[in-house]
Amino acid sequence: MIALNIALSGIASLLLLGGKISHSTFCIPLAINDESTCNINQESLCAKLLMETKLIIWDEAPIMNKLCFQAFDRTLRDIIRASDECVFLPSFSV
Repeated sequence: MIALNIALSGIASLLLLGGKISHSTFCIPLAINDESTCNINQESLCAKLLMETKLIIWDEAPIMNKLCFQAFDRTLRDIIRASDECVFLPSFSV
């Protein structure tokens, strides 16, 4: 199983085994608004990693802007929707 350790700040990420910064790991934009999404291509290795991940440990989550979580949620939903469409697309023969 895959677990991702991430944190808001670089100092906290150094304290986590294999820890990374949330903004760089999930490509969360720094200038964020209500309609933002993360810059993760649905065909990228990052998207494939997120599909295989079973647990995300997000240190310092309570001090993050809620728009970051909403952008990440929208991105994950897009990735899952795209993978479901690829798996369940019927094949038609002419």
